[in-house]
Amino acid sequence: MIMIRKQFYNGIRTLLRLTSGRGKNMSKNKYMKFFLLVAFVGMSGCAELSELRNLNRRQAITIRDQSEELARLKKQLSSVSDRLKSNEEEMNKLRKLAKSIGEGVTVRDTIEGPVLLFPEKVLFDSGMATIKPSGEKALKKMAEFLKENASTSLRVDGHTDSDPIIRTKHLWDSNHHLSAARALSVFHFLTKSENVAEGRMHVAGFGPNRPIATNSTTAGKKENRRVEFLIVTAVASLPPRETSLNTEQEPEAVEQSAEVSAETAPAATETPEAAEESEEK
Repeated sequence: MIMIRKQFYNGIRTLLRLTSGRGKNMSKNKYMKFFLLVAFVGMSGCAELSELRNLNRRQAITIRDQSEELARLKKQLSSVSDRLKSNEEEMNKLRKLAKSIGEGVTVRDTIEGPVLLFPEKVLFDSGMATIKPSGEKALKKMAEFLKENASTSLRVDGHTDSDPIIRTKHLWDSNHHLSAARALSVFHFLTKSENVAEGRMHVAGFGPNRPIATNSTTAGKKENRRVEFLIVTAVASLPPRETSLNTEQEPEAVEQSAEVSAETAPAATETPEAAEESEEK
């Protein structure tokens, strides 16, 4: 656009010089100059108008893109807000449940999701994995919560301190063994006694690997001995089996392989003693 203007201006200057003579052609020169002036103003106005139109078009495109981005961000913000609101409602339900159970049961918000924490004393005696009667009452309230929230699943996590097992070492090989046994006891009680669907329950035993307090003090060890209920709203599933990798042999190849094996294998002879032994197994 700038180059066109320069060329136009140069052309005007040239024509003005050619028509700047005096004498008889003075009036004609005046008309010519007036015509050129009008043409110059018109061309200049058209060029500026075209430039303004292009600028308006670019601004309209920019405004449209910004409007679409703003709408996307508003939608994303609304989704996050709804999710936070839902999480807060869920946390309030869990706090109410923890308060109804008492006995030091608390609620924590973790990266994996909200967690209901049961101290060891609520469910088990020290070093044992048999649920106490008071623990059964607490788990019944947990079962009621699950029945009221049909879309909620649980992962039951067993945790211990780092001290080696001494008094009940005849029962457990390690703290991992004890933590897993406690999680399984909770799983069996909820699924068998309270009829919670097994598909909604998951079990994990972490032993001393996930402490929430120091194991160098008695109070810290007491905090680490616990059972946690991780609230799971959407259980991850494995992807579908890959069908592109076919590991099955063709039926004919399998039959041929079986025939070759039968031909090359030596004839087996079974003694009476071996026959009797196989019948006993």
